[in-house]
Amino acid sequence: MAPDVAGVGGSAAERRLRIITGQKTYASDYRPKDLGWPEHCAHALLLRASVAGRAYTGIDLGRIRPDLRPDLVITATDLRPPFQNFISTMPIELFVTPGQPIDYVGQPIALLLYDDFMCFRRAAQEIREDAGPIVYAPPPAEPVTVTTIEEELTQWRNLRCDNGPNETHYLLDVDRDYSQWTRGQLTLANGKFQRGQRPDPDADRMFQEMSADGDGRAVQTTTYTQTIDPAFLEPEAGLGWLDPATATLNLVLGTQSPYSDVTEVRAVLGASNPRIRDIRITAKDMGGGFGGRDKSPFTLYLAVAAAFAGSPVRLAFDRREQFQGGLKRHASAVHSHIRAAADGTLDSIRTFTVLRGGPETNLNGAVLSLAALHATGPYRVRRAGSHAVVVQRPIPTVGSMRGFGIPQVAFNVETAIDRLAVLELGEDPIAFRSRNVLRSGTDRDLAGTPLRFHLPTAEICDAAHAHELWQGRHDLRCGEGVYRGVGFACCMEAYGTSSDSVYCAVRVTADGGIEVWSQTLDMGQGARQSLELVATEELGRPARADLGITGWFEKFAGHLATHHAHDPTFKNWSLVHGASSASKTAFFHVHALREACRALLRLRLLPAARVILGEPDLADEELLSYWRNGEVQLPGRPSVPLADLAAHVHQSNAEPGVMVHGYFNNGWSSARFTVDGHTLDLWVDGLAFIREPGDDMTILAPQGDIRMPPLAPGGSKIPRSVYASGAHLIGVTVDTRRGAITVTDAVTFLDAGDVIARPVVDGQVEGGLAMGIAHTLFEELPPETGAGPFANFDRYRLPRWNDLRAITRQTVPVELGPDGILGPDQPNVRHKGIGEVTMTTVAPAIANAVAHALGHVDARCWPTRTPIRVADLSLP
Repeated sequence: MAPDVAGVGGSAAERRLRIITGQKTYASDYRPKDLGWPEHCAHALLLRASVAGRAYTGIDLGRIRPDLRPDLVITATDLRPPFQNFISTMPIELFVTPGQPIDYVGQPIALLLYDDFMCFRRAAQEIREDAGPIVYAPPPAEPVTVTTIEEELTQWRNLRCDNGPNETHYLLDVDRDYSQWTRGQLTLANGKFQRGQRPDPDADRMFQEMSADGDGRAVQTTTYTQTIDPAFLEPEAGLGWLDPATATLNLVLGTQSPYSDVTEVRAVLGASNPRIRDIRITAKDMGGGFGGRDKSPFTLYLAVAAAFAGSPVRLAFDRREQFQGGLKRHASAVHSHIRAAADGTLDSIRTFTVLRGGPETNLNGAVLSLAALHATGPYRVRRAGSHAVVVQRPIPTVGSMRGFGIPQVAFNVETAIDRLAVLELGEDPIAFRSRNVLRSGTDRDLAGTPLRFHLPTAEICDAAHAHELWQGRHDLRCGEGVYRGVGFACCMEAYGTSSDSVYCAVRVTADGGIEVWSQTLDMGQGARQSLELVATEELGRPARADLGITGWFEKFAGHLATHHAHDPTFKNWSLVHGASSASKTAFFHVHALREACRALLRLRLLPAARVILGEPDLADEELLSYWRNGEVQLPGRPSVPLADLAAHVHQSNAEPGVMVHGYFNNGWSSARFTVDGHTLDLWVDGLAFIREPGDDMTILAPQGDIRMPPLAPGGSKIPRSVYASGAHLIGVTVDTRRGAITVTDAVTFLDAGDVIARPVVDGQVEGGLAMGIAHTLFEELPPETGAGPFANFDRYRLPRWNDLRAITRQTVPVELGPDGILGPDQPNVRHKGIGEVTMTTVAPAIANAVAHALGHVDARCWPTRTPIRVADLSLP
């Protein structure tokens, strides 16, 4: 049986060559004949509402010219059992049901299928240019009142907010040892805090005490960030075909969530649908991800089109459609009150965060939880409160893209810290930060979780303070109408999901080749290249990685669940596939691969070496000490290359590969395995021998119980425990004559650990800077986004080459000590996820640079909204 999800073949180098030479790479490049499917291809057009607030009553095809009418229309009424129109796991309604109101402009109404491509193209253009065939009920007599985000923030500061089902609260009191870590998760009911179902009067008292804090050495800051679009290199596109001979639904597309895609597609099409026995998703390169394709409903619409088409079908958004229907980033409003003690330490931080979500939940909860956890920044504080809510509003669906809620709150707390240091304390803002940032080993984060692992924010602050750009900031010369400034901002950003289930497989071919299979995906962050380099480093020969595998790993998960059903630790760990997020490769997937390579080497290749050398008593340690570049090179004996070892494994009919499962929650799970008298301790909890992809596997039972990392004494899930630190020094000019703010210098301080692939890290740093500048100074969705042809790159402004080419850039890495990231018990873990931290601090660093350029005269010097415009500044 083949895996349900097959990745694109080819090494990272081969794939780069295909891109450079213009060969087929992205999902939009492929046609059915490229995949061996029937050549005839239907084309799907997603029909969207052009108004909101009115009820949808039906579709009138008479409004379309006869020669441009579709061959098939799929609406909510067509999704009768075994099909369904609603996915409870997201949740999302695929199509509006007749008689129901339109929630937002751009909401999907139907799929129109065309057999003829030219008819499809002309029809798509005509439907975009007018109201199309959708019939609406008359508008309501009374217009719907929509509150502004400013009003929502005002309500939320009193812990009241209409239509806000998702809330997250953290309260921390170091003196009382009060936190989520010690007490459990905090919730709010009827205006009172509680833990579980029990009232928590201590929380109510703390909230009131912090509300009564005087202003003293304090600042209050309110900031707003805008909704933005991922602006992918390639809009979403895909091909689908329901093969009637095998009852297999084949989907080829760029997706960030193949694991949940399979589950949700099966739910939409009917788990017991006799026409669809198997679902196979082939994940092509996507031309941009980073959250914007995580839980995207695009896959569901492609699957529905394929189930009804009767032939291969193509659904491909153009840029306008992507602006209409693609996931967006949450707009935000954040209010903070930060107070310093007499000795210059931070006494309290109190924040209220409102994130604007669409009417569909998507990943609102996950984004909210991260925003709330990071709302007080990377700072040690005696008392803290963070209260965050997602409100659902009639706007296009928003998701997890570009930083998962952390950039929105970082913009507030980092500009507030700057104001506090400069205006209230008269201090150097970096020196003030360095004195107050959290440190690993002694401090706890906002949730109260002990910071056991590597966290070098203080070292980053010290390096930035000593940098020549910061030291020379007061010598910048200003011309007439031109002001120059330098700003700094730092962060500690959690990566992973806190309960990360990771799978990986590796094997040797009969001729000594190395093949790697991973559940992760490459969305431009270099996952494939990194995994191939790590496998090459471990086993000594070039490796080839195939990504986006689920079916094979799901079978492994089923076996593990059966084997560990009676393990007392089983209830505390997870086999669920997590999202293939952009920041998970280096820490999570590389770890699983290294452990898999260790197992393969010790349990298959070294036993082969003992046989070939005729030395059955050679210990693993001795053989490993002479393992060089894929060969056993014992002194005085002929070297034994990997090809010979692999050939012996295959000839002996032993399985030539291994599959592993690891689980991370405040540390890696671990177990001991014994094979043929050889015992191996691994930082994974599941191990199997494998042959070919999709084949059955031989599960190895661990000796004794699985060893799990420590849980929180309060009984609640630990929100996060591993963080990457990062910062930016940004130099700007504010030209009042041209009305332009220009970034002139950018220094990125990066806590990546040991670098696996320098070009990948350099690309992340450069891309993160460009994204951060775009969000801060350029990007802004027109208010009529979703209404049809109105939003495109002619109105959605991104930085151009001229905006970026003259920036003087530098990257300053932070060295990782011998204990690695997780400490001396596991010093071999030496890589961090940095996909998001390269962007998070750009916006507040630019805002702080603008404040410096304007003279740090008063609070009005600090911008409070993005995008920052010269017209909104309080100029000297």
